[in-house]
Amino acid sequence: MSSLDVIEAALVAPSMESVIAVTERYQYLEVHRDAKVFTAYREVDHMLLIGFAQALSSEQRADFEARGFVLFGEREGTQREHRLLLMTLEEIGISASYGPEYFVASKYLLRHLRNLGWPLGDLKAMISGLPGSKDGTSPSR
Repeated sequence: MSSLDVIEAALVAPSMESVIAVTERYQYLEVHRDAKVFTAYREVDHMLLIGFAQALSSEQRADFEARGFVLFGEREGTQREHRLLLMTLEEIGISASYGPEYFVASKYLLRHLRNLGWPLGDLKAMISGLPGSKDGTSPSR
């Protein structure tokens, strides 16, 4: 077996896993058309809510507003995608605040959320005035 054959054989399994994951995502979204991943921000304490909902109802939106949150970005998404994002943030050292979906806003966190494809809307422009990092991590990362 040549080295190219070995490389090709090694790439088959990860490629198939990717195809299966993408297929599962599209099948889920086809059935659950209203499922959303979203980002909400509360200015008073610079808190980000990184969430998932089967459907963002008007009651949920009213609850966010009542708690001072403004919904900035949303798009179709899956609960698996939401869980993977939360795990990824933890793995790179960004800790949740008072609940698993709540984070203190920082430029560092927003940069990672943007790179991970999370919906932010106009949030980055609003938070750009934040000095340094608010979540205890180095803003130079």
